[in-house]
Amino acid sequence: MVAVTAATPGNPPGRQAGAADVIVVGAGLAGLEVARRLAAAGGAGRILVVEAGPDAGREHYRWADEPARADARWLDPAADPHLWQPYRRTDAGYGGIAGLRRRLGGRSLYWGGVALPIEPWALAGSWPDSVVADLTGSWRGGPPLYESVAAQLRQWAGSPAGAAQPSHPLVGREFAEAPKAVRQADQGGRWRAYSPLDDWPDSVELACDSHAVAVQVEAGRVTGLLVERAGERQLLGAGRVVLAAGTVESSRLVLQALHQVDGSAPVELPGLADKVAQGFMAAFDPAQAPPSVKAFAESGRLFVSRADAELRSSVFLRCYLNEHGLLIVDCYCMGEQLPGRAGRVWCEPGAQLPWPTSVAGGLSPADEQLVLAQRRELRRIHRELCLEAGTGGAEPAFESAFGSPDLAERLGAGAAMTTAGSTATYSFPIGSEQHESGTLPLGGALLDEHARVRAVAGLSVAGPATFPRSGAANPALTILALAARLAADLAEELADGAPDGSTGRGPGTC
Repeated sequence: MVAVTAATPGNPPGRQAGAADVIVVGAGLAGLEVARRLAAAGGAGRILVVEAGPDAGREHYRWADEPARADARWLDPAADPHLWQPYRRTDAGYGGIAGLRRRLGGRSLYWGGVALPIEPWALAGSWPDSVVADLTGSWRGGPPLYESVAAQLRQWAGSPAGAAQPSHPLVGREFAEAPKAVRQADQGGRWRAYSPLDDWPDSVELACDSHAVAVQVEAGRVTGLLVERAGERQLLGAGRVVLAAGTVESSRLVLQALHQVDGSAPVELPGLADKVAQGFMAAFDPAQAPPSVKAFAESGRLFVSRADAELRSSVFLRCYLNEHGLLIVDCYCMGEQLPGRAGRVWCEPGAQLPWPTSVAGGLSPADEQLVLAQRRELRRIHRELCLEAGTGGAEPAFESAFGSPDLAERLGAGAAMTTAGSTATYSFPIGSEQHESGTLPLGGALLDEHARVRAVAGLSVAGPATFPRSGAANPALTILALAARLAADLAEELADGAPDGSTGRGPGTC
């Protein structure tokens, strides 16, 4: 058993630094949404959000920066000082642009705004029935979480309520505009996606630059959180802790907590999964391009054909005119990496905290088959586009190995094309879609269906770490829906005997 406050050279005694009723670890999309909704429910007492990084501004990076600078922050690891990889890599996965954004807001200030539900074929049989019912059937006597959260995002974005996007047939598929929780600037190409910081309650305290070292556990129950701030370790007392620090960091914190209860508990979690994503860019003469493609380009929107159970991949289309007058079709598949042992997180236990953490992000045989199936579909789509345009064109040529080491250059190929018929391909190395999930699945051995750690009373987990399967969908809508569910569960648990929140303290800031 590892005592959190053990006095070792790497783990000096924690100093008690006040108490909260609920501590949320991680100020990204999941953690902020849990805290915001818990505060809105009332009766939770003092809520404290602990964030490892600074308050570096609360605007989305696509709003704060002009497009070229924003592209660099996305695709060049050296361009964003907040990119953080709190782990050791053991293979080609989870390097490059993979990692957390260690700052207040986290990835809520970086995501693209696409809000799609996980597909029914990925939910059925893998997710607990009660969770599926809350997401897709009815939640607490009202509409399902997917429906209500999507409606709230549409309202925030100023999108029309209720109306389904029209479907556009193309290349044997049906495409519709991808639903996005995005607000556009009047000029300059800037935009921002939803963040809980846009509607932040003053009653929730924020502690930035505070790295979560370990959850304090006594007699199988949470008693607080050990944090490190400016080189000093402090113990924050709390009866409930919600881990929303990102899949890898939340996994480490759970593994450490379990060892305080049982010294023989596992130190490895399988199931780490990202997305399998790859695509092509092709240049067409605008005069010969298919009418639907021209319409897509004129709209400036992103279009999606939803995944089925066979391909397990959504197909996205973005069409635009480049500066050389060519119509560029950027078509890519985003598919489900199945959770298994190819992706995993493990720690090296010891007296020094935090435990060193390693990740593996390889492809399983099933993932490799998906890579090939996506490439067949992408080549088929390209052939169909050329047939509809009545033109030829070089067939997209994918490298044998998955994961483009020169991803930034490849993603810029379409803008640089000068000749109709040109093609280029790209594939995102595992981890670089930043959709990592799956190590702490709901209803599994470690978490119950309400995201509570079974062996540690008062400890819960939020975010995509809890996804039993991720499907092909972008995770944000599910993250927000499950955050609403967890916050409501916590509020209900705290309602009886919870403090009234009169702590004698004013709202905290970073």
